[in-house]
Amino acid sequence: MNNSKTCIMLWYHLKLSVLRLIKNRVFSVTNILGLSFGIASFFVLFIHVQNERSYDRDIKDYEQIYRVISSPSHIDDAWARSLGFIKEAAMQFPEVENATQFSHSKLETIKIHDQSVSQNDVLSVDTNFMSIFCVESLLGDLSEIVKPNVAFISERFAKKYFKSENPIGQYLEIESLQLEKGAGRYEIVGIIRNTPLKTHINYEILLSQKGSLGERYASLGTRKIQWVYNYLKLKQGVSPTIITDKILTHFNNSSLRQTRGPKDYKFNLLSLSDIHLKSDCRFELKESRTKININLFTIIAFVILLVSLINFVSLITVNLFKRSKEFGLKSSIGAHKKHLLYQVFLEVLLLCSVSIVISLLGIELIKPFINQFYEIQFDIFYDESIIYWSILIILLFSGLISVLFVRFFILKNNSTSETIKGLRSLTGKRLLQPLMIFQITIVIVLISATLLVNKQIDYLLDKPLGFNTHNIVVLRLKDFSKDPNIFANELRKKSQIESIGFTRQYFGYPTQTFSLDGFGIEGNAEMSFADYDFFKTMGIHFVHNFVNPSRDTIEGMVINNHLYKRLIDKHKTLENLNSYRSDIPLEADQRRVDIIGVVDDFNYSSAHNPIGDYIFLLGESRYNARFIHVRISPQNIKTGMKCIQDEWSKHYPKEKLEYFFMDDKIAQQYQSENILRKILMSFSILGILIGIIGISALSYFISEQRTKEIGIRKVNGAQTHEIITMLNRDFGWWVFIAFIISCPLAWYAMDKWLENFAYKTELSWWIFVLSGLIAMGIALLTVSFQSWRAATRNPVESLRYE
Repeated sequence: MNNSKTCIMLWYHLKLSVLRLIKNRVFSVTNILGLSFGIASFFVLFIHVQNERSYDRDIKDYEQIYRVISSPSHIDDAWARSLGFIKEAAMQFPEVENATQFSHSKLETIKIHDQSVSQNDVLSVDTNFMSIFCVESLLGDLSEIVKPNVAFISERFAKKYFKSENPIGQYLEIESLQLEKGAGRYEIVGIIRNTPLKTHINYEILLSQKGSLGERYASLGTRKIQWVYNYLKLKQGVSPTIITDKILTHFNNSSLRQTRGPKDYKFNLLSLSDIHLKSDCRFELKESRTKININLFTIIAFVILLVSLINFVSLITVNLFKRSKEFGLKSSIGAHKKHLLYQVFLEVLLLCSVSIVISLLGIELIKPFINQFYEIQFDIFYDESIIYWSILIILLFSGLISVLFVRFFILKNNSTSETIKGLRSLTGKRLLQPLMIFQITIVIVLISATLLVNKQIDYLLDKPLGFNTHNIVVLRLKDFSKDPNIFANELRKKSQIESIGFTRQYFGYPTQTFSLDGFGIEGNAEMSFADYDFFKTMGIHFVHNFVNPSRDTIEGMVINNHLYKRLIDKHKTLENLNSYRSDIPLEADQRRVDIIGVVDDFNYSSAHNPIGDYIFLLGESRYNARFIHVRISPQNIKTGMKCIQDEWSKHYPKEKLEYFFMDDKIAQQYQSENILRKILMSFSILGILIGIIGISALSYFISEQRTKEIGIRKVNGAQTHEIITMLNRDFGWWVFIAFIISCPLAWYAMDKWLENFAYKTELSWWIFVLSGLIAMGIALLTVSFQSWRAATRNPVESLRYE
């Protein structure tokens, strides 16, 4: 019986709430839209952050899986790849349940049906890889990966290149796989399910390690090269520290330690779930575009949500103050406080529920735009609980705050007659003032952050990198059967072409390392292969040039000024350095390479990292022309590209021309900052607009409370501008208080963010002053409109108010 009465009462209150919201259309639409925008913004950022943080957690027993990182003891710049002996050594440890090692090629050239195509994410794997990473076969037996020269392809790859044709039994030809010769032909023996979106390991083709690659893998245990990735699955409860100690002990006691290369290594195990956001290694399998911004995104998400909810509660508060007489009247005829609270709670839940539904529908509609504009991989996974917990928290927060306000500020300690008369111990001004200050504080922080992020990104983009990327197009060469100089010399005859240089690694491409032990100093240098004309093409200037340009073949070592200064500090002169190097005996397969030049310092990767030691090995190997850099005359970009296309067609008719502009490639290094710029700019504007709605509502309410006062002042001769000044004075003080609160908050947050950069702009004082002035302008413009309406009201109507 009681349950039936409760249901009837709830139904009555629900109908009453719906009718009230329909009656107050302007209030309802304003509140729903403001909250919908805020909730949608929160969902986009918060769910994206949660997606980024949940990488690899769908893999079975992910808590027990670790990646092994190895690097020389004196090197802090680690690789994701590690030494080849690790797998076999780890399999001997009783604490290790399983181990795998594999190679990964981010961009590979393959032949299908006599057609060369570029393909991302080609791996060579073993059977342990299949079990550790839960590879699922759609067609074929995964155990066949132990056979020589076989391959599994992804479902996506099969549909793209074979469409309705059965790919089983057909062949792929792998042209390089980071080797100077192709890896051979592979028979397709199965199709595997596409990799999940939230994993740091993507694979389109899985190759067998037997056959063409067998000799390469067999030699890994005896060489100090880091060509493979090593992953271990530990038994439950085993500490990774135990394994790192055992790997180190095994290395120190092995003959491998005495071979050529660094003698001391350090090893570390990184948890699978930490790799996507916490790993800062070279040769990452999948780069995170939002790594350095993930915490900032979380803060922005909750700030936007909080502003939206405060704005929502503020509007609800204004409405509830205006309904004080209604609550008093209902109390006078016997309505219990509990029923009044039920009514308020249902109204708030109804508003919130409609806003949440609108926000989710809106996100689904604009999801393609979100992914394209912000350059992120965003999706809502409705099978995960986080979305429902977020909805529940929003509903409870809004409902409880509103109910508590009614219970303690409208109905508390007031008699029915006082409530009817609108007499309250706590005025709207005193209650809403903190809300107003909070909203203005958030607006100032958002404006400050937006200004600083734009200032930092502009600083990075404008900072000289030590080379000139303008008008440089990079061609990717895959056919090394022909001399690339023939193609280059024909291009040099064109008036549109200024210069051409060869290199195996374009700037930003992962380099190799060169041990500096042979120079008598500690550490490793970055190393890439190039030809002499590469420096002219890239605009890199020589500090010391010992090259005879008239020689047909230029071979040797060119170092940067940073390394040169270290060497001079150690050896005083180049003659002493050469004498030191000549005393070091060479092994049978080694030859001494002389230093033939010193070039100005430059940032090889980006301005995120400081300048370090760098070495170019110059030579005439055809493989040095893997990336052909062509500088085109600025006035002839289109005709220059046509010349390149024509010459390419003549010399490499069977290869499609693949190219990119160096400017675009360098810009990609700042992709995370550009993503942050877009997100911060758009969501800051949205937060400011939501804040304006709240400020406008609060200013309207506060000015309405002073209606009689305004009428009396006008009757006594007060001018309109004097009343506007009087009403705006309080808001000016509130903006000033918000400015004082926001400055240290914004400074601390931005200072922590700038720590991600080796080169950073100044945290200038004018950023905070400008943010305060903008916030003051926004607040006063918003408030002044309401003040003007109140000041120009007929004083007779003002005195008759209520």
